[in-house]
Amino acid sequence: MSFGSNYRKFIKAVTSPFSSFWEEQRDRHFVILGSLSFLGFSALMWTLIFFFFLEGTSRPEWEEYVAWSWGGAILGITLLFFAGPEFIHYHGQYTLLKEIFQTTSRADLNRNRKEAEEAAAGLGSIWQARLQVHYIEHGVVRAREQPSEATNRAPEDALINWANTDDSNLSRLIASDMLRIPLLNLTIGITGIGMAALQFYNMGWGLAKAVEGGPRVNTLHIWQLLGGNPPGSYAAPYFDDISGWIFLIFGIFLFWGSLPASGERPQPSEDADTEEE
Repeated sequence: MSFGSNYRKFIKAVTSPFSSFWEEQRDRHFVILGSLSFLGFSALMWTLIFFFFLEGTSRPEWEEYVAWSWGGAILGITLLFFAGPEFIHYHGQYTLLKEIFQTTSRADLNRNRKEAEEAAAGLGSIWQARLQVHYIEHGVVRAREQPSEATNRAPEDALINWANTDDSNLSRLIASDMLRIPLLNLTIGITGIGMAALQFYNMGWGLAKAVEGGPRVNTLHIWQLLGGNPPGSYAAPYFDDISGWIFLIFGIFLFWGSLPASGERPQPSEDADTEEE
């Protein structure tokens, strides 16, 4: 038996468990690839910011982060190389299905039926059931019953609804059309997550150095830091900083505010419109 044949059998034996596991996760491919691509992009962006904008290599106090930043660069490039193209492909399939679901013309649905069914098959069984229901409702397919699986939630539904919502909790609290812009809403949510995660780490493990050149084991006291008052930090974990709790809660509030609001959005009353006139 040739070396090439043995090598192919060895590779198949090694990758077979992973291939089987990956196939079992078909309904989760979109969200898994999206999460890995986002992680890779974030790691690579941190590396670029650290080396080129913060000039981390020229600051002795940041020497401990150099190796981590290089690791982030390797991780980011690897994830984007393998997961990025696949995520773009799956996102294209989702975009196609989104356009199909917005189409009500039977002729257009029939014209794009093959591409839509291939896209739904790639995204998983729930999307196949949703497409089947759409076809039944618009007379493309005749059936007595609709697939019950169409009412199930796909793993990526929560992220898609969050990224596309124009009716967030914050937009209901503050009457502003700007807060109904999906991109701005998503930015607010990501900022809130970042603030809360950073302050949680600060309180539990510390972001400040106890001594010059030492490890970062002190919790920054936000109010003292802003006011320039000593000492500015305390040995972690430290949970007595009221301003730190306010910062943490505000971050959580921003994230909550970016989430889609429940129920139907209240419509302005006719009396209010009359008063404005």
